[in-house]
Amino acid sequence: RQTTKNQQNKKTSFNWYILFIVTLTSVVAGIYRDGFAALFPFLQTDFGLTRTQLGMHSTLFYSTSAIVAIYTGRLVDIKGTKWGLVFGSVFMGVFYILHSFAPSFIVILLLAAFTGLTVSLNLPTVSKAVTEWFPYQYRSTALGIQSMGFPAGGLIGAILLPYLGNLFGWRKAIIFPGIIALLYAFFVSRIYTEKKGVANNNKKSKQTFNNTNFWNCFHQLIVNRELLIISLFGFFLGSTSSVITAHFTLFLFLDYNLPKTIAGLGFAIVQFGSIFGRAIWGFLCDGLLKTNKRKTFFYMGILFSFIAVVLSLFLHTLNPSIFTLFLFAFLIGFSGYGWPGLYNAAITETVPEENVGIAIGFASLFMRSGMMLA
Repeated sequence: RQTTKNQQNKKTSFNWYILFIVTLTSVVAGIYRDGFAALFPFLQTDFGLTRTQLGMHSTLFYSTSAIVAIYTGRLVDIKGTKWGLVFGSVFMGVFYILHSFAPSFIVILLLAAFTGLTVSLNLPTVSKAVTEWFPYQYRSTALGIQSMGFPAGGLIGAILLPYLGNLFGWRKAIIFPGIIALLYAFFVSRIYTEKKGVANNNKKSKQTFNNTNFWNCFHQLIVNRELLIISLFGFFLGSTSSVITAHFTLFLFLDYNLPKTIAGLGFAIVQFGSIFGRAIWGFLCDGLLKTNKRKTFFYMGILFSFIAVVLSLFLHTLNPSIFTLFLFAFLIGFSGYGWPGLYNAAITETVPEENVGIAIGFASLFMRSGMMLA
């Protein structure tokens, strides 16, 4: 009995070790996603750009990642999670480094589009990896923790890349996350192993996909009522998070008359709230609410609606302190931007394990469309 118990404990520890590995790929992607935007003042000076022109970088990055999400998800189902982690990171690293040699902003926009293609491998790969290694009752917690990687990487990039840009210039600064991505790819290729039995499932999945064209696979997704409902829900979740990202700093600056630097700090606190929320909501779902994701989303929505109404309609009449505003900023991120792990866990439960990648890609198309529209 003791031997069996020790084997179970070892297995559990190994699962969390795998989770740490797959979370790192989101950290690496997050350093570019939010960190490169922190280098925009350097690009504006070098190329003489307007704010609208700089905004095209994010538009192209998200557009290409949304368009190819279904295809990359299908590719992960065929090739396997290790392939997705390694090759996704290799191409990310190469495109990051190529930014430093761009002779014009047009070339940077093209590189942003190609980087979006490679980053689109991230979400289906890590979601499929968690599905393979974690049983149903732990997936919300695991994917909640994994989804912390993007905002954590964004914070690292937003702090570190401008500092490196001041020291060495933006071209040399962007090489740093590229080198990190390549080192991560080498690291994963050496130590990551797919779960026993998964390789056989990948072979079966590959054979199935070879015998079924893409549009037949796509038809299977759109007739899956549960998947379609959750994907449509993801459109509104994506819209909510995009509105927070695009407008919260201006909201503090214009509506509460805070200085620009303090308003920016308020948005950083929103990001901190998001990081904590992603893990805590997953833990609450798997623990207290016994994997009931509907109840978890309901409580999350109630909290966000309450905070948003108080912050926008009532709190300004009370002349709140900076501490109070920052507390509400934290809660906005906690409730309005803490959903990705829970959402991805819900998607994985609508399809067989061998089709998780393409299902995540399908749902991402709706989610990212909501982000771009908002």
